[in-house]
Amino acid sequence: MAAQLALYGGLAALQLAGGYFASQNIRETAKLNQDIADMNAQFAELDAYDAKVEGITEQARYQSIIDKTLGEQQLIQTAQDVDVNYGTAATVQAESKFTAEMNLMEIEKQAQEKALGYKRQARDYRMGGVLQRADAEAKAGQVMFNSAIGAAQTGLTGYGRSK
Repeated sequence: MAAQLALYGGLAALQLAGGYFASQNIRETAKLNQDIADMNAQFAELDAYDAKVEGITEQARYQSIIDKTLGEQQLIQTAQDVDVNYGTAATVQAESKFTAEMNLMEIEKQAQEKALGYKRQARDYRMGGVLQRADAEAKAGQVMFNSAIGAAQTGLTGYGRSK
């Protein structure tokens, strides 16, 4: 009878150990997944930075086109002996500058929207990692609880059969 009780006691200990190791595995996997989510968030933040830099580069490229266009307009008007500071010539220059400024603002807005999208993606990655880890902690606790209940049942069964 003592051997039977020892056998059930050993089985109960194995159930507890199995539950402990399973819960640790769940926790470690959740930690790894959270680390991956954080890494993905960092990549998304780098993409956001790149989007801003790309916008600045595009603005600079467009500004050179603007400068060239305005210069050509002035050159053509000057060659035709038109004073670019008065009348229709001045209006054309002002409209060109206004349109160019609006286009530059649109380029900046698009770059900011793109960067914001990446920042939101980074936030979502991080939040997903946190939520997944919290869920894993709950599951690990449930596994430990179930293994403790199973071990207790095994122990009580062994005690009842040993009498």
